[in-house]
Amino acid sequence: MKIIITFFISIVTLISLAGDKFKTLHVKDLDALLSNKQVKLFIFDANVESTRKNVGIIPGAKLLASVTDYKIETELPTDKTSKLVFYCANEQCTASHSAAERAMKAGYTDVSVMVDGIYGWRDAGKKLSKVPEGNKSSPVSLNPKEVDEMVKKNTATIVDVRESEERHDVIEGALWAPVSKLAIDKDWADFKQTISIDKTIIFHCAMGMRAKKMADRLSAEGYKTAYFKGPDQWREAGLTLKAGTIK
Repeated sequence: MKIIITFFISIVTLISLAGDKFKTLHVKDLDALLSNKQVKLFIFDANVESTRKNVGIIPGAKLLASVTDYKIETELPTDKTSKLVFYCANEQCTASHSAAERAMKAGYTDVSVMVDGIYGWRDAGKKLSKVPEGNKSSPVSLNPKEVDEMVKKNTATIVDVRESEERHDVIEGALWAPVSKLAIDKDWADFKQTISIDKTIIFHCAMGMRAKKMADRLSAEGYKTAYFKGPDQWREAGLTLKAGTIK
């Protein structure tokens, strides 16, 4: 009786896990699906721009704007029974896992991750495509409330690029990296050690021009970036500031 009960519990557990966890595929599995003309497949690339540029993408893959904040309603098919496959860099990369889990939480029922990633696909000698020019992501201007929500979800980091004498009011928790320091190669390299490539890096200055310039620069190195004007815009959105330290 004990053995039967244990077996029953194991079966229930497996069914439960299968219901809320994405499936895993390898290169040969995805290749077989692509060869089957009867299967309507949606493939999503969850890599950063530098990987896409230097390695390429799986032919037909759609480029996700963000791993954790892509827009369900515009980037995924409307039919939630569609067969979705996500991939990122390699077996150690988990960006594809995060993207797949987001799809499952939104109600998609047939979600897989090709765990070998784009490097495994390349090393298996499979065909690659270049990133379409029109699909390359670029920094976007966000309103402060969007930024605040992203920070609360731990998917974004705010970076203040004003000089010290401008910091009358500051956003609590924002990093400070003035443009004058970021212009120095060593300081730029040190700055990148303080941020995560898995998050959207959102710059602000006073009016947005320096912020956009820094967002463009970091985006060119494969990071997901955005920008907004600065503390005045933040306050006008009804969000709180704290007093800064002026030097």
